Amino acid sequence: MNTNTLCVYDGPSLLDGVRTIVLVSGYTEPSINTKTGDMMQSYILRADMLPSDAAAIGADETVCGQCAMRPIIVRAMRLRGSKDIPCYVDKVRGPDGVWKSWSAGNVEYVTPSEAAARYAKLRRCPGPCNNDCKLDHSHLYAAAYPKSGNHGRKRCAAIGHATTPVGFRDGAYGDPASVDAAIWRALHIDGRKRTSYTHQWETSPELADVAMASIDGQTWPDVDAAIERAKALKFCWYRVLRKGETPRKDERMCPEATTNGAIS
Repeated sequence: MNTNTLCVYDGPSLLDGVRTIVLVSGYTEPSINTKTGDMMQSYILRADMLPSDAAAIGADETVCGQCAMRPIIVRAMRLRGSKDIPCYVDKVRGPDGVWKSWSAGNVEYVTPSEAAARYAKLRRCPGPCNNDCKLDHSHLYAAAYPKSGNHGRKRCAAIGHATTPVGFRDGAYGDPASVDAAIWRALHIDGRKRTSYTHQWETSPELADVAMASIDGQTWPDVDAAIERAKALKFCWYRVLRKGETPRKDERMCPEATTNGAIS
C-alpha cells in the first residue's frame, strides 16, 4: 500500500455529480512544493480518468467548476486573441501520480477525521537547521530546497529539529467546493497553518469559514465588484494582480511574492 497517501472521499462531485475522490498526501514524504513548504497536500480528482487527461478535454469541470484558468478555456480564449494564463498546477506530477496509485488499489480509505488524527502526529523542521542536519529548511529554497522528498522529517526528528506541527492544504489540485465543506472541517486542526481557495465562492457561501475567495481578472473582469460581493458573503479573498496593478488599501501582497518564496 501507498503509505504516503490516504483517500478520504469517494462520491459525487457537488459541481456536476460525477464520481470524485479526495486524496491526502504527505504522511511519509514531505511535500517539495516551493510555495507552501512541508504541508499535507489534498487532491480533488475525477475518479474515471487521469487528471491531465481530464484537463485536456475539459472534463476537469467536475473538480474545477467554471474557473477561467482551466486549460481548455484558456486555449479557446487565446484563439480569440486574449492573453489569458492557464492554471499553474502541473497535472502530470502530483495529481497524476496520486491518481495512478489510487487507481491501482494502493491507497487506503479512511474517514477525514482519521486522516486528521494521523497527520496530527507529524512534525516538520521549522528551519533553518542546515548547520546541523545539512538540510536547508529555511523556506528560502527556490534553489536550495531538496529536489526529492528524501529530506524527510525523520532525519530532523533524530536531532530534535522536527518540532513544528504540519499544516494542511485544501486542493493542491481541484476546488474545495467540489465536495462537502464538512470534509474540510474534519481535516483541519485548530491552530495549524492551512491554505484553502475557491473559485466557486459565489455559489458556495458555506465555505466562507473554510476557504478564501479566489478572484482573478479572467473570471471577473470587474474585480472590485467581485471583491465587494465576496466581502458581503463574509469571505476573505485572494486575487491575482494583472500587470501594472497594485494592491487595494484593504489588501496586502502575498508573502510568497514579497520575500522570494520565504513563507514561514
